[in-house]
Amino acid sequence: MNFFTHSTSGYSCIGLDFSLVKSRVLYIVGLFITFSFFFTSIVKAEVGPDKQYFLVKDLTQDWLIYDQREKEYVPYVAEQHNTQLSINTIVDIESNRHYELLIYVEKNNYLFFNNSLKRNLMGGQWYVLSIDSLYKVYHSHHLMITLYGTPGQVGKTILIGHKKAAVEKLITIEEESFLNLHPKNDSKISNFFILGMLLLLAFAAFLYNSYSRAFERIYSLPDLFQVDVRDESFLINKPFSRVNLLFVVLLCLELGYLYIFTQDKQYNLFSSKELILSGQSLFDTWINYIKVVVLCLALMVAKYIGLYILSTLYKLEGIANIHYFKILQSSLLFYSTLLLLASFSSFYVVDWAILVRSMLLIPSIIFYVLRVIIIFFTISRSTTVKSLYLISYLCIVELIPLIIGVRYAL
Repeated sequence: MNFFTHSTSGYSCIGLDFSLVKSRVLYIVGLFITFSFFFTSIVKAEVGPDKQYFLVKDLTQDWLIYDQREKEYVPYVAEQHNTQLSINTIVDIESNRHYELLIYVEKNNYLFFNNSLKRNLMGGQWYVLSIDSLYKVYHSHHLMITLYGTPGQVGKTILIGHKKAAVEKLITIEEESFLNLHPKNDSKISNFFILGMLLLLAFAAFLYNSYSRAFERIYSLPDLFQVDVRDESFLINKPFSRVNLLFVVLLCLELGYLYIFTQDKQYNLFSSKELILSGQSLFDTWINYIKVVVLCLALMVAKYIGLYILSTLYKLEGIANIHYFKILQSSLLFYSTLLLLASFSSFYVVDWAILVRSMLLIPSIIFYVLRVIIIFFTISRSTTVKSLYLISYLCIVELIPLIIGVRYAL
């Protein structure tokens, strides 16, 4: 009995010693692996020119690509975007102040900050930029960095590092560049503008050949400023004649063209983006154009009806036709000139974001104010009505729509 008890205790001691040895071996192995991993991490953390920087963050894991169809930035996928010449990443420059931005490209590329060109990067060189200087220039939490040149992400590296030795001269960014990078515009819009301009020129040529007398009078600047107007002319006393309606259609075609032009330049005129289709095809653009032209035509007809009703209420007999003719004549002169100037300027102007307001909207407001003055003197010479009634009439039919239009256009 004692023998079996003694034997069992011996086996128990042997099992205990073996478990202790095993745990110590596993501890030593784990410690070795931990130190090896830590040492490897330290070695890998030395980045940049001559390994003189400790790695803080690797931004090459966060590449973005601008998707033309979605109209936004999407994550870079190597299988889908390896032919893209432009790739982007976003860095939090506020949280990473006192660090340096390390950029390396194997081949020549262009460097952009927030879509503004900064410099040409030569292949095979490291570029070190102070994030503090970037923060002083841009004063924002985040900065978009774009590399443009070679396709895909291969050979492009962007890191945030902490300098451990002063071996590199930092590039200091002092001001923003005048040269900006923007996503490439869809060529279908350009095709529409070319075809639309050909349509307008062909329609104007048709009117000139078929109704030369009417064309020469409507596009006569001296006739516009002539305030002593007689309504015996067929252009005045028949506002809905075939000739007048054709010129109204020409005006609506021009207005529709200018509307699509402003929308293409990313200016939401009258907050009316819901009016147009969201498609990107040439057919969708033409559908939008036709919708705007029909709407303008309906507004022109409604304008005459409003003029006729209000002139009758104010007992201004016979002035609705003269008023309507002056609107048509002045509008065709102004918008034809504006359309030609905008079309020719498109060959030289790249960024219309600011110029849409100064070249299109502000001249239009000045034109409408001058048109009201011309109409006032024209009507006052054509009737003996009191000036107070005439001013009240013009305020309702001209100035109030102008004020409402300016409110939503700007």
